Amino acid sequence: MNSLANKIVAIVGASSGIGLATARLAAGRGAQVVMLSRSQAKLDTAAESVNGSNTRALAMDMLDASAVDKVIGSIPTLDHLVLTAVADELASRAPIAQLTNEQFERSVDKLRGFVNVIRAAAPRLGKSGSITLMTGASAIKPPREGFTVLAAASGSILSFGKALALELAPIRVNVVMAGVVDTAIHADNRDEIKTWAEQSLLVQRFGQPEDIASAIELSMTNPYLTASTLTIDGGFVAL
Repeated sequence: MNSLANKIVAIVGASSGIGLATARLAAGRGAQVVMLSRSQAKLDTAAESVNGSNTRALAMDMLDASAVDKVIGSIPTLDHLVLTAVADELASRAPIAQLTNEQFERSVDKLRGFVNVIRAAAPRLGKSGSITLMTGASAIKPPREGFTVLAAASGSILSFGKALALELAPIRVNVVMAGVVDTAIHADNRDEIKTWAEQSLLVQRFGQPEDIASAIELSMTNPYLTASTLTIDGGFVAL
C-alpha cells in the first residue's frame, strides 16, 4: 500500500459529509489536503476541524467550467483527486411524467461537474496518481418511484469511471458506490432512516461518512486497484 504522507490530495465537496471525513483522514495520514467546495465560509469552518498544517480551502463551483479551470490551474501538481460533491439529489426526484426540465438538469449536474473537474485536473496528475468518484447505490438498485433520472445519472458515473481508467492509465480511476449514509441529505428524516438501517441492513447500523472515507483511502493507496467499483453499503444492494 502506498502512503498518503506528503501527497497532494484534492477533495471536491470537502465542506461536509463524506468529503470532510476524507479530508480529515487524509490530513491525519500526513497528506497535503486541498479542500474544494462552493462556499468559502463553509470550507473555512470545515477546515478548522481538519488537523493538518498543509490544508488549503478553495471555493469552487464545479458546474462553472471557467472557475474550475482557474482554481484547479492554481494547483501545480496533484497526487490524488477525490470527487464527492453532490447537491440535494432527493430534491430532484419525481415520477417521470411529472419531472420538470429543471429537475432533469439538476439530476445530471454531478456528471457535468465531474467532467469539468477531471478535464482540468487530469494533466496535473502524475502516473502514480488516482481519481476516485463517488456515486450512490441507486446506480444499480434504484428505488421504486421517482428515481428514474437520478438512477441513470448515478449509473453513468460507474461507466464514466471505467472508461476514464482505460483512457488515463496508468493513472488509476475507481468509483466508490455508497449506500445510505448519515449526511445532511437525510437531515429531515434522520431518525427514521437510522431506525430502518439498524433493523433492515445486514450490518444493522447506519452508515457513517468515515466508513466511506476509509474506502476512498483504499482507492487512493492501493497501487493495484483500478477500473473498480467499491460497494460500501452495509449490504443494501444484496437485500
